[in-house]
Amino acid sequence: MTIKWPEAWREILAWTVTGVTILVLCLMATFPYSMLQARIVAELTRATGMEIRVADWTIGLPLGLEWRNVTLSQPNWTPIQLAGLQAKLGVMKALGGTLGLDVVAKLNDTASPTGLAKGTVTASSLSLAGPVTIKGQIQQVDLSKVLRRYVTHGMLNGDFSHRIDSGQTTVTTMKGEGMWTAEATDLVVDQIPLGNGRTLSLTFSKVSAGLACRDLRCDVTQMKGDGIDGSFTGEGHITIQQPMQQSQLNLTVTVIPGHGFASKAGTLGLPSPPPGTPMTVKIIGTLAQARIAL
Repeated sequence: MTIKWPEAWREILAWTVTGVTILVLCLMATFPYSMLQARIVAELTRATGMEIRVADWTIGLPLGLEWRNVTLSQPNWTPIQLAGLQAKLGVMKALGGTLGLDVVAKLNDTASPTGLAKGTVTASSLSLAGPVTIKGQIQQVDLSKVLRRYVTHGMLNGDFSHRIDSGQTTVTTMKGEGMWTAEATDLVVDQIPLGNGRTLSLTFSKVSAGLACRDLRCDVTQMKGDGIDGSFTGEGHITIQQPMQQSQLNLTVTVIPGHGFASKAGTLGLPSPPPGTPMTVKIIGTLAQARIAL
């Protein structure tokens, strides 16, 4: 059976589609992309404490921004190079006065779904005056390109979800809560400071961690790893400060040394209990300058 539309309805439908199309085109033409770019860069700078330099940016379709060759830098840290950063705005949410932003950061300029972090930012207003929620994933990120100073090998995967009561709060007054989980495989950590100029290198086949954050405190819900140098479990908390690298660590880690650690300990003058003997250490200080207390 063929449905025949009355002439009047077909005309109304045609005008409706035309009106919506014109409205979307006007929004695309008049949307303040420069303001959106400046706000995104400012929020990333505020959250990370890093200087963000963008070599080039263009307008994406239907509503979005694309950055090329982005550099994240911080004093005393090796700069992080991103091949690309994209931010796409949800058209229907923008028409309703709310924010829906899909963000994708890529370490490599390839089409493969690896070496990237992606997330969705939602807010009750375009000005970020109300609650802001972020959810996302980290997929096969090469840690040696992100933490070059300490990591020589390792692939990272993770998930995160966080809600901030107001997008206009500062890190010292931030209210909200969230969950963060991550897993690294084939991890090699170098330059672990032990004091007196000594550093330690550790190798793990798998390391996993989880955080439950509320306001400025993140409690460790999971911390464990194992590999040729042994295994470990941990507990404690992290106190968030600005910039993020100055966040304070207060962790207690129980280490069960393996045969790999025993050989390294002898060359560094460290206590070397028999393999399989538990040993508890404290990790304190800042994210930028964490230190181990035996």
